[in-house]
Amino acid sequence: MAKRRRTINPNIAQQLQELSLDFIENEPLSIHTTLGLGGNADFFVKIKTYQELKNLLKLIVQNNIPYFIIGGGSNLLFTDEGFKGIVFKLTGEFDEITIFGNIVTVGTAVNLGTVIKQSAEQSLHGFEHFIGIPGTVGGAVFGNAGLNNSWIGSFIDTVETMDFDGNIQKYDSRHIDFSYRCCGLKNCVLTKATFILKNGDKNDILRTVSADIEKRIFTQPLGTKNAGCVFKNPEGQNAGYLIDILGLKGFSIGGIKVSEIHGNFLVNTGNGTASEMLQLIELIKEKVREKFKIELQTEIKIIK
Repeated sequence: MAKRRRTINPNIAQQLQELSLDFIENEPLSIHTTLGLGGNADFFVKIKTYQELKNLLKLIVQNNIPYFIIGGGSNLLFTDEGFKGIVFKLTGEFDEITIFGNIVTVGTAVNLGTVIKQSAEQSLHGFEHFIGIPGTVGGAVFGNAGLNNSWIGSFIDTVETMDFDGNIQKYDSRHIDFSYRCCGLKNCVLTKATFILKNGDKNDILRTVSADIEKRIFTQPLGTKNAGCVFKNPEGQNAGYLIDILGLKGFSIGGIKVSEIHGNFLVNTGNGTASEMLQLIELIKEKVREKFKIELQTEIKIIK
């Protein structure tokens, strides 16, 4: 999703201005991520319309600019060096929800929790167990978010994208390669998703939502600066359980600590750095490798 090179065209700011795009130079990425970590982005751009997105993608291609698309900033770690290029975020026209019967059409900038709540209010079930998963619909679809045996890809009807020539494409779910933490769509920007849910009893759905929220309160470090689960679960194993067995809960490097509540969550206690986060990730991987002969894979995206 991210592409990098050594230098960036010094005239990019002028070109962004000429396109009337909303951008900030040297924007701290720490304020855009749930971990609260990361250096500055050369340019941080808010995209409000399809035309603005088309213009920005053309600019990126013409100037060979490194880029990264950010949603809610969860499941993400930028390094302390930041990002040399353009980080952009969708809003405006991409932040709309339409519900017609049991069909829910959502812009990819919409917060996943908002979709879950509005669907529940319309007596539509299927999404309720996703409550508490942070981030936007775009991030959730791109990473096929979910838990246990329920994944967001199983509710997808179509996904709309824009390629780097500015063309709108619509993909039927049958032609999308959904797998563990992946949707298979590449070299494009996800702009809209349509879901098909099932009709249900509103009170039952809301009770399930409430129960899942209560469960997360006791099993996850809510209210802290974290990026969600750091490691993928190895086949037939649970990463958090392995870390717990090693006695690493509460262990810290600088300002980054393994949560005492859930071993697969690393928490920024307030003064942590991305470098410390990376050190702790490597230490955990090493200890799991030594003890269990298992190679943990990170679930969070590390943007170097």
